Amino acid sequence: MSTKTAVVVTMEHAQPSDRGKMAHALNLARELEEKGQQVRLIFCGKSVEWLPELTNPEREEGHPFVNHYGHNFDVVRHRTEACNFCTRRFDVREEIAAADIPIVGEGKAHMELSDYVVDGWQIVTF
Repeated sequence: MSTKTAVVVTMEHAQPSDRGKMAHALNLARELEEKGQQVRLIFCGKSVEWLPELTNPEREEGHPFVNHYGHNFDVVRHRTEACNFCTRRFDVREEIAAADIPIVGEGKAHMELSDYVVDGWQIVTF
């Protein structure tokens, strides 16, 4: 049976516990993708600040966490989205757009996560 799962991440990356949560979110999204499930990896809140690091082609030179877990992100990069409002609020919109990550939401609004619920997606938050 195929399921639709939206993995929503909202955590910062300042603390080791934040990196641990992100590791679990990336692992879950990758596992679902590899098992043929419909998955979306959605970055909201401060988590949008992860995307410039995860999409950086020279990430091996960056933070060891990003270097180590970046391969999980690569598997689901084509299933990744970012919140419109949050990319603006945390000043990463241009970098995320340049990395070809879809930015979802109209005008200056947040993306509507309720659309996923209405469409039958299971929401998992980190």
